[in-house]
Amino acid sequence: MTDPRQNVAGVRFRNAGPIEYFHAAGMRLEVGESVIVETNRGPELARVVIAPDQVVVNELGEDNLHPILRLATEDDLVHASDLAARAEELLPEARAIADEAGLEGRVDRAEFTLDGERLTFLVSGEGTGGQREFSRRAGRRWDVRASVRRIGARDRARLAGGYGICGRELCCSNWLETFPSVSIRLAKDQELPLNPEKISGLCGRLLCCLSYEEEGYKEMKKTLPRMGQRCSTPTGEGKVVGINVLRRQVTLNVGGQRIEVGDRDLGLVVRWDPSARNAEPPPSITREEAIAQGLIEPEEEPEPDLQAVAAMPEAAPIELGRESADAPGRERSRPSRRRGRGRRGGGTRQASPQPQQQRDEAPKGRVFRRSSGNRPSGQAPGDSQSSGQPPASSGGDQPQGSSRRRRRRRRRRGGGGGGNAGGGDS
Repeated sequence: MTDPRQNVAGVRFRNAGPIEYFHAAGMRLEVGESVIVETNRGPELARVVIAPDQVVVNELGEDNLHPILRLATEDDLVHASDLAARAEELLPEARAIADEAGLEGRVDRAEFTLDGERLTFLVSGEGTGGQREFSRRAGRRWDVRASVRRIGARDRARLAGGYGICGRELCCSNWLETFPSVSIRLAKDQELPLNPEKISGLCGRLLCCLSYEEEGYKEMKKTLPRMGQRCSTPTGEGKVVGINVLRRQVTLNVGGQRIEVGDRDLGLVVRWDPSARNAEPPPSITREEAIAQGLIEPEEEPEPDLQAVAAMPEAAPIELGRESADAPGRERSRPSRRRGRGRRGGGTRQASPQPQQQRDEAPKGRVFRRSSGNRPSGQAPGDSQSSGQPPASSGGDQPQGSSRRRRRRRRRRGGGGGGNAGGGDS
């Protein structure tokens, strides 16, 4: 006896949409082949998506199946393409006729049967007013049997096509067979913002992908405490006030403080009874006890980067009792060449050389030290007469450099005060 599954094939009339079954009449068909099938509207072009030996008996209905007439030839494909172009061209005129006939809705698409004797208009919108008048005028205009078929917002988006917020082609126009049932509860379970612009597709209805991810969210929530669940923590008993399913993160209210617990401590240090929401939580354990029992791993201290430590610049040594003349990172200002000029009995000031051992032990970097004032290096504070330099005048807090400049200006002007500079007679 012949298996009934070998005489049935599944076909589609467009890229996406429901699969319809037809009697194969003993033909050997392969997936992807184009065939001519008999429908209630007349002969139409379809594509095989389920071969006769791949059909499941439980998917078949009790109604008598229409037959598959034959394989489509090259002429059939060209003729179907010409009819589709002709239907696209008559849409503007059909919409004008619909306005005159008072048709409620918008004419979105027109389809010819393969023999060209029947024309079907796909109309979106609510209401049925003006359908008969429109069909009568359209049939008289193009000399065909015209009919109107109502479609919903999702069907209209399937016909129009496009790309969703994910950047991919719409599922309804690419592969989706039937539209899933989507409710606002799915968006609430996935903690999505209840903003219609963010959770709606191009059709204006809720996103179909909300139904794809529902099972995954249910599985992940089984390993998380529920909202309002009482939990035990090392710091006391807490209550779940927030859940982030994707991050596996729970927000607890412990002693009036909000504590966020990540996946690492969830179920180990933070414990709860999954059987009931108001059940007593199991006793808590500390982190040390959890590490001792092998429930969690101890935190490893990061190893120091030896290369980074070696590359750090050495700190400049600072002598005790002295401060750096400049901040680190700045260049030391060079001493002015004018310093020491005009001194009576003195030459250019030179710093005393450092011992050989001190120069060898000094680092390569610059050493910042406080300036020793106007006293030559290596000279005691009260040793001013040994260098031939007169002692500084005790004119209060006035700096010595400013009094020296005033004496120079008086000598240029020819004043007599320059001869007494330093306290001696000229």
